[in-house]
Amino acid sequence: MKKLSILLTIAIFATIGCDKLMKDETILVDDLELQAFSEGLNTDVGLSKKSISALNDALNRHGKDGKHRRDPGFLWKVAAEMQKKLTSEEKDRLLGWMDDNNVPYLYGGGMDAKARGGPGGDKGGMDLRAVFTVLDEAQRESLKSIMDSYKGQMEEVMKKAKDGTIDREVAKAELEALEAAMRAEIEALLTDEQRQKLEDIQADMKQKMEERRQAAHDAMVNALEMTADQESGLETINKESAEAQKALMDKAKAEEMGKEDLHEAIKQLIINRNSKIEALFSDEQIEIIKIYTALGMQYSKHCGDKRGDKGGKTGGSR
Repeated sequence: MKKLSILLTIAIFATIGCDKLMKDETILVDDLELQAFSEGLNTDVGLSKKSISALNDALNRHGKDGKHRRDPGFLWKVAAEMQKKLTSEEKDRLLGWMDDNNVPYLYGGGMDAKARGGPGGDKGGMDLRAVFTVLDEAQRESLKSIMDSYKGQMEEVMKKAKDGTIDREVAKAELEALEAAMRAEIEALLTDEQRQKLEDIQADMKQKMEERRQAAHDAMVNALEMTADQESGLETINKESAEAQKALMDKAKAEEMGKEDLHEAIKQLIINRNSKIEALFSDEQIEIIKIYTALGMQYSKHCGDKRGDKGGKTGGSR
């Protein structure tokens, strides 16, 4: 009996010891790029061992063998899982880091079609690399000047948002309005011949881009568990907003509207669009969107210069 008791005690200690080892053992990421992403996020936000393991497990499953570079829905899948795994305090720190560092646009135009800021997605709209190939030297200098000018303006908006001079919602809309105005100025650089060349380049890429957009859309729908009404509602909101933006751009091109008026009109349009989108989703869905955006920003920060595929700003903090 005594011998049996000793064996039972050893077995109990062995079980407790193994269990403890399993709890202390953090899952590692197989891919070096994703390991840098995980470590960088932990440094910036501070996660428990349990949450790090949950994150790394999700990264391994959804990003195996470089899949994260090919799958536009990669971060949606990770975000949906982490919304259930992170503690409230960890979510607060993650979203607080996002607000403090970049003030992202909440739902970058066409949230349902672009995996902004993350791997394997496309940023939508204008492909500056394609634009660059059709410009002459003088135009390239003009392009650089335009981008430098808007970079300064965007940094000023972010600074004002951080110190509380302007409301974050206004800041998010203003950033997106600045991006739209910048695109309009860049488009104005092009001659008719260059526009045709650019259209030809983009036509060659169109099918692949459409496939990626559809994959990103499907991943978003699955991650948010969207209803058919939400899908159609989001499509309507984005379509109406895009048409209204185009009308404003056309007015500006026809010199019926000045740059400042265009900026203000687009900003108000975006504020209205974001309010409609927020009303469309539940609190849990909004939280997933926020986490998706924060992960995209973290990926860009820690892996942006390591990516072979530069492809996701969607979603974000309210």
